[in-house]
Amino acid sequence: MSTGRLMFELIKTHPWRYAVNAVLWSAIWSMPILAGLITAAFFNRIDTGVGANVPTLIVLILAYGAGRIGVMTWGMHSDVNFMFRLQLVMKKNLFERILEMPGAQSVDAAQGEVITRFRDDVEHVSEATDFTVDTIGVAVFGVAAAIILTRIDLAMTLLVFLPLLVVIVLAERTGRTIRRYRKAAREATGRVTEAIGEIFGSVQSIKVAGAEASSIAHLQSLNDERRVYEVRDQTLVALLESLFWNTANVGTGLVLLIAAARLQDGGDFGLGDFALFVFFIGIATDAVNIAGLFIARVRQASVSFERLGALLGEGRVGEVVEKVDL
Repeated sequence: MSTGRLMFELIKTHPWRYAVNAVLWSAIWSMPILAGLITAAFFNRIDTGVGANVPTLIVLILAYGAGRIGVMTWGMHSDVNFMFRLQLVMKKNLFERILEMPGAQSVDAAQGEVITRFRDDVEHVSEATDFTVDTIGVAVFGVAAAIILTRIDLAMTLLVFLPLLVVIVLAERTGRTIRRYRKAAREATGRVTEAIGEIFGSVQSIKVAGAEASSIAHLQSLNDERRVYEVRDQTLVALLESLFWNTANVGTGLVLLIAAARLQDGGDFGLGDFALFVFFIGIATDAVNIAGLFIARVRQASVSFERLGALLGEGRVGEVVEKVDL
């Protein structure tokens, strides 16, 4: 079963909560469009003297701010609630399936490693699944912003969203590397937790054998190995995030240069249009980063799904995301 299908099945365990969450975060991402239009109207009023008066625009922007605070508060509460419910679904399914196993069938991992998968891998899957609501919000914002900006200047609009295509290509090209680094990091963490569990479970034997120093040295070597893999994994993620941001910033600079030239040339491109492009570029930069991070997190989630499925046996990963009463 593909990662996308597993995430979809997990979402189906709480469809209405997901729908509410998606609507709220779509609103959070789309509401800045209203602020951009109000800002454009303000500068058009200054530039041409036509349109709503300044006091009216101030009231509108204050109302927008109050509304956005309310929606964001509701959205954050809904988001955290939904994410923890997803984690609870996976943990309960895993725990029940493990208890249902025949006594002779052991779990394919040590106790410490099992705890790591219950904690970290479940969290990674829930974060990636929850990230889809941001992606939906970004898509809604992108469509609405593209419609508005295209009516002003098609060429500049295409330039605004060009970094998004570059980021998607970068994220896809590095997909296998992301998976490989994440898998190595998770396995190294598992070896450390497994060793800790064995040491604490064999304290008396270690003391009798006088193996304290060798046990500590072994644990230290595993920690050193884990540090190397974790640093490599986190460095790759940080590098990609930096590339996503900088790609968007380069696009922002080009758009501003062209917009300034259009503004100086006169014509139909006015001060309000310039302000609207500048306002939307800031949101578009965040949207580009979100799109890239989502692709990277899905790749990482695929590793976590594999590790969770391995606890139950080959071909049983679908049972991790089955609907269950909480």
